[in-house]
Amino acid sequence: MSTTGGSGPAAEPVPAWAVAGPRAYAGPDRRQRPTPALSRYTFFGGRRRSGGRRAHENDEAFVDVHGPGLFLVVLAVIALNFLDAWFTMYFLSLGGEELNPVMDAVIREGTLPFVLAKSVGIGVCVAVLTIAKNFRFARLGLALVLVGYALLFGWHMWLYAHVG
Repeated sequence: MSTTGGSGPAAEPVPAWAVAGPRAYAGPDRRQRPTPALSRYTFFGGRRRSGGRRAHENDEAFVDVHGPGLFLVVLAVIALNFLDAWFTMYFLSLGGEELNPVMDAVIREGTLPFVLAKSVGIGVCVAVLTIAKNFRFARLGLALVLVGYALLFGWHMWLYAHVG
């Protein structure tokens, strides 16, 4: 049968990938040498994916690129963590007490160990949750941490208005 006219059946369309062949990349191949620790890709990324290769792979997949929304959540958690540390030290100076027994033991070692323990502790937790951001438990964890710190900040503000 002929597909070039006549009375025969119409030819089926050929997919673009079958005609185009392998994808041609512009520029030199970066894989010829190791990627340096500091380069334009460090801060602005390259052609990295922010999701899975296929649409159904976006959930429960690790990715290289994280969006501005996640950045704002992480920044808010870190800021609220530092505010919690500051308000805790402030209220302790007024005669308050730390209710968390683990943090109370760290505070007895000094202000710097307390701030470092709080910062490293929440930093590790937020880093793990950020890396796993496409997993349901990580999204739930980030939401709980953010809401928990927001409520704690509200408590500190109430105390500050009535005590401080």
